Amino acid sequence: MGKYKTTQSTVERRTALAALLRYVFIGGIVFCIDIGSFQVFIRSGLSTPLATSIAYLLGVSTHFTLNKFFNFRNFERSTLRQLRTYLIVVLFCWLITLAIIEIGVHKLGFTPLLAKMTAVALNIPIGFVCHRFLTFGGGIGAAWDKWQRSSRKG
Repeated sequence: MGKYKTTQSTVERRTALAALLRYVFIGGIVFCIDIGSFQVFIRSGLSTPLATSIAYLLGVSTHFTLNKFFNFRNFERSTLRQLRTYLIVVLFCWLITLAIIEIGVHKLGFTPLLAKMTAVALNIPIGFVCHRFLTFGGGIGAAWDKWQRSSRKG
């Protein structure tokens, strides 16, 4: 078989890495949509809260759609169930973002932009794992059941 034998775990790692790279690429697209549409809405005279909300909604819906159909490609669970899990993950990541920005700015002396970028950097792996295994995987219930079974064994 030679020294370049491909194992199942090697294939799984490559698959996970490819999904992570697509996830980051999609995040870049979403960032451009969010910031770009925000600028357009502000310049067209919308109030800041309304411009922020619409831009965020465009970004989140783009993120969900691209990850569902082009990255994770999971169709085993209904779109509604995936969307429900997606929103829970997004809320969780948003709370982490708020905490990191508050700690970064008020405790560590970061600028708001640096604190926000730190939050984004920390949320990329968290969001990726949660979306891969929960949103576009078996769901929160299935993950909980699996964890329960494995904790009883050990």
